[in-house]
Amino acid sequence: MMGADDPHSGNAASSLRLVGETLAATASLEHLARLIARHVRGVAGAQRVAVLARDQTGRLRPVADVGSPQDGSVASGDVVALPLLVRAEVEGVVVVQGAADRSTLSVFMAQSAWAIAAVRAAQGLAHGDAAAARARITGQVLHEVNNRLGAIQIYAYLLTERLRRAEDASGLEVAGKLSAAVDRLGTSLAGLATSEVPAAGPRAPTDLEALVEGCVGSVADELAGHGVRVLREPGAAGSVLVHAPSLVEAVQHVLRELGAIDGASTRLTVTTERPSPQSAAIAIDCSVGVGRAAEALFSGEPNELGRALVRDVVERQAGTVCVSGTGGDGALIRLELGGAG
Repeated sequence: MMGADDPHSGNAASSLRLVGETLAATASLEHLARLIARHVRGVAGAQRVAVLARDQTGRLRPVADVGSPQDGSVASGDVVALPLLVRAEVEGVVVVQGAADRSTLSVFMAQSAWAIAAVRAAQGLAHGDAAAARARITGQVLHEVNNRLGAIQIYAYLLTERLRRAEDASGLEVAGKLSAAVDRLGTSLAGLATSEVPAAGPRAPTDLEALVEGCVGSVADELAGHGVRVLREPGAAGSVLVHAPSLVEAVQHVLRELGAIDGASTRLTVTTERPSPQSAAIAIDCSVGVGRAAEALFSGEPNELGRALVRDVVERQAGTVCVSGTGGDGALIRLELGGAG
C-alpha cells in the first residue's frame, strides 16, 4: 500500500500538479488570476468569481471570470468586490457573487495579493510604472484629439461666416450647434484627463456624514431635472480614514451613473452606517436592478458605473463594495470604508 508521500500515489501526483500550476502561474498574470478565481469559488462556495488587475495602461480590467453564465443571464446572489492589498496598495480586485462563506477568504486574499504583486513586478507592471504609462498614453491621445477638435472648430467658424454672409438662418443655427458640441467635447476631454490621474496623498480622518451631505447636495438638483429623487437619511458614521477628494468624486459619480440608467432609477436613498468602531459605510438604496450593478463590478473600468465603484472606491480608498437585492428590482449598494479615525 502506498503512503501519502509515495511519488506514485494519487495524492502526491495531485500535489505535484498543484505545485506545478502554481509555479507556472508566476510567469502569467492571467494563469494566476484563473487559479485565484477557481480557488475562491471553491472555498467560498460562490456562484461566480472574477479577478480584476491592471493592464499596461493601469486600468483595472477582468483577467479571469469563473462561473460566468453562458446564456447571458445574470446569476443570483449578493455581489462583493474586495481589494487585494499589499502594504496598503491595491494590487487587484476580486469580485465574488453568491458566496456561502465570505469569512474564509481573508487569509487566501492576502496570499493572492502578494502573488499578483510578484507577477506584476516580474513583468515590469508595478503600480507606479502603470500609472506613469497611463498618464503618458492619456496625454498623447488627448493631444491628438485636441488638435483634431481645433481644426473642426476652425472649419465651423469659416462655415458660420459663410452662412452669415448668405443670410442662411437655419444653416447658422446648425453651425452654432456644431460649435457648441465641439466645445462640450473639449470640456469632457479635459475632465477625462483629470479623472485619469490616480488619487494622490494619504488617507486622513474625515467626517463621513458631512462629506456625504455635500455630495448629495451637489447632485440632487441635477438629478431632479431627470426625474430622479435623491433622499438623504442621516446616519452616525463619524470619522473615517479616506482620501476625501477622490471619495467625493466617487460618490457623485456613482449617484450620477445610477440616476442616468433610463427607466431603472426613480429614487436614490443615501445614508451612512457604522458597522464597527474600525469601519464606516455609505449605503445607497436604489431602484436599479442587482444585475446592472453586479455586471458593472464584474466589468471593471470599461463600464462607467464599474469604474466609479471599482477604481474610485475599491482601489483609491482600499474599500469594499457590496451589492444586494432589496426585493423586486431594487438594490442596496454599500461602500465599506475601513480605518475609522
